[in-house]
Amino acid sequence: MNIPVIFIDDDKAIRDALGQTLELEDYDVQLFPGAKPALDVLDTQFQGVIITDINMPVINGLTFLKQALAIDPEFSIIMLTGHGDISMAVESMRIGAYDFLEKPFSTEHLLDVVKRAADKRQLVLENRELRRELEVQSGPGPRLLGTSPMIRQLRRVLSHLAQNPTPLFIHGQHGTGKSLVARFTHDHSNRQHSPFITINCQTEHPHQLHHELFGLTNDESDTLSGTAAASAFHRASGGTLYLKHIEQIPSALQLPLLTAIREAKAPESPRIIVSAALDNQQLQHASPFVKALYYELGFVGIALPPLHQRREDIVMLFKNFLRTDCSRFGIEPPQVDNELEHELTQYNWPGNIRELRTFAERYALMGKQASLGANGDITAASHSQQVPTLADRVADFECKLLCDALHRHQGRLKDVQSELGLARKTLYDKLKKYEINKDEFKVS
Repeated sequence: MNIPVIFIDDDKAIRDALGQTLELEDYDVQLFPGAKPALDVLDTQFQGVIITDINMPVINGLTFLKQALAIDPEFSIIMLTGHGDISMAVESMRIGAYDFLEKPFSTEHLLDVVKRAADKRQLVLENRELRRELEVQSGPGPRLLGTSPMIRQLRRVLSHLAQNPTPLFIHGQHGTGKSLVARFTHDHSNRQHSPFITINCQTEHPHQLHHELFGLTNDESDTLSGTAAASAFHRASGGTLYLKHIEQIPSALQLPLLTAIREAKAPESPRIIVSAALDNQQLQHASPFVKALYYELGFVGIALPPLHQRREDIVMLFKNFLRTDCSRFGIEPPQVDNELEHELTQYNWPGNIRELRTFAERYALMGKQASLGANGDITAASHSQQVPTLADRVADFECKLLCDALHRHQGRLKDVQSELGLARKTLYDKLKKYEINKDEFKVS
């Protein structure tokens, strides 16, 4: 991107000459005959350099300087002064100007000062972005880990959108972290102390989903029961309503949901965040309902990259998951050597972050016995008789995984079943096998 330069001078000949000089050096130049129209276009996001003459009618250079620095005290502003205005130029430096040029000046001197001023402005903006990113990452709730350009850009976008009620449409392949991004956005917004309500739109029971969304449902006699106060929109009032798997919502509920979203405009209405397991190509061929959400209702699209497109983040994510799992299991983290790091970054991770998370849990329990096979499958390597058998380790892992999910969901089997992708009977069979009492995980 060409660096922008705002140049203010009431002398048209000087304006045109210096403007042409800067344009030849690939600066994006805006010329203004006075200070007032230049002030109207300035904001804290301005990325370039401001050059202004000191002696101008109506609003002189010093007055402009003070008003501009009131918008952003770190603007790079260069003052142009005649021989008799040196005292004013010195005063401008005291107020906060970057530098001044005494007329006449050479083209080389002008370009040198402009370049240094532009470099300073870029450094200011980069430092602001870094501080904002550090504040976001050290705040409450989940973190978006990674140093890849895609994730850095995602954090920047979300930090700008956090305080804005604009609805979001998060999309990406399965396991890319859509729910994490939704929660991250809520927890780093001014709604963080208000409800965060999640509704899974992937269901085999449309009537139940209808009741969750709208608080009204049709019973067998076709009469309405329940109240609008029980609706998800009411329960999320002032907070965030997160609708996951929106592409799977039953067709009978699509129009009522679109209507409800259109009408959710009051100050106490929740911010709407939806997510869909669709990559960019699939989104182009999505259903009319999904396209209506994405293109017609003002949703801002947030595309999450698959893990193989951010390979520089894989080892960092794996080590973070590993530390978390080992802390939860009460064991020392196994060593992550260069060979394992190489295997992690070479594998394509079709299950994305969710698959990496699962492998980290296995590695926490099995160490070197858990490995990424040559065919890309997570396998168990051979081991000696001095360690527990693979079946024992897998059983131990499965038991801990169930207990961890029960703890997170406070014993609610429906939520555990949904998270782990288990059939109801399978979940009950496993609880019986490991003698796990769900009631022990309920909060009294």
